[in-house]
Amino acid sequence: MKTVVTLLLVLALAACDRAPPPPAPAKVAQVRTPAAIGTPPTCDERRAAFDAGAGRIVGGEPAKPGTVPWQAEILSSPQYTQQDRDYDAGLAKGDACKAYLADRETYELAHKCGASYIGENFIVTAAHCVDNIPGFNGKVGNVLTDRRVRLGTQNLTVEDGYFPIDAVVINRGYGTDRHLDDIALIRIRPDARIARFIGARRLAAILPMRARDRAFDTDEPLRVTGWGWMGYRIDDTNITRLDGDQHLQRNPAALQQLAVSHIDDTTCAAEYPKNYGPGTLCAAARADDGTIALRKDSCQGDSGGPLTRAGDRDGDARVLVGLVSSGRGCGSGTPGLYTRVAYYEAWIVAAKAAAKSGTVVRLP
Repeated sequence: MKTVVTLLLVLALAACDRAPPPPAPAKVAQVRTPAAIGTPPTCDERRAAFDAGAGRIVGGEPAKPGTVPWQAEILSSPQYTQQDRDYDAGLAKGDACKAYLADRETYELAHKCGASYIGENFIVTAAHCVDNIPGFNGKVGNVLTDRRVRLGTQNLTVEDGYFPIDAVVINRGYGTDRHLDDIALIRIRPDARIARFIGARRLAAILPMRARDRAFDTDEPLRVTGWGWMGYRIDDTNITRLDGDQHLQRNPAALQQLAVSHIDDTTCAAEYPKNYGPGTLCAAARADDGTIALRKDSCQGDSGGPLTRAGDRDGDARVLVGLVSSGRGCGSGTPGLYTRVAYYEAWIVAAKAAAKSGTVVRLP
């Protein structure tokens, strides 16, 4: 989900001073590691590693099968020991250190981010989903080996769509201090399954919005999709894995979608003065009275996933206009902040050319 949440999470967990067993697998974000390899991580380090880079759909509905064939998932391979599970089971509900391992499906523990397939073995996602990911047992993570991509399905119980990552290109302008330029490109290794998936209509590339395309209409209807958390959260304080109703935050197996509206740039800049720029845009669900709706939003685990608009002609495929990036809370009555894809049209072309097998490249 959103990078702002990750940084606040580290601070929120500082009160946990117990030394748990070796760390759980990580999500994607910048997280400090123990001072020495093999040193048991503190609670905040273990939980930050577990929670980094999540995304979400709150208040949405399942997407109809086959309607989002460009949707991709970035995931890990969970490596929890019985010691991890026993430690977690002994923590009380609401404890900031508790990850609820016994209550989650394997696909929930593995899920990290969303992404979009744009053709030629390339997937576009948020930079914070692949940049400086934490690894296991205090080691620095390697996105090329610690992450995979899932294609060709809208349901996370389908297991024939895993693809190794061949190369990653991250926008050099991205940083956790401001969260601008939150875009990255992943190239997967050549695989005969890609053609088979496309032939079976399980997979299709989506066209990114171009700089010369028409501007957004006032309150233009858009759509965001993802497998992120489904419970609302009013703000980013006192963060646990419980939602605002004190229910466990869950990731759905079935892809969720939510109708949102484009929010004008003036409002977006006023809402996020530090994190707004020409490469960002805002979107939110509208209530009947025109205000921003509560309990409807993207959330943790939706990061990097697609925000789309309808094509301009009947029958046109949808167009990728944004990537879930950051925001405040989940369904808290504030708009979500997205990476504006059209602004990075030239960068995407350059990133494709710069991708180098077995390497993470940072491209301005």
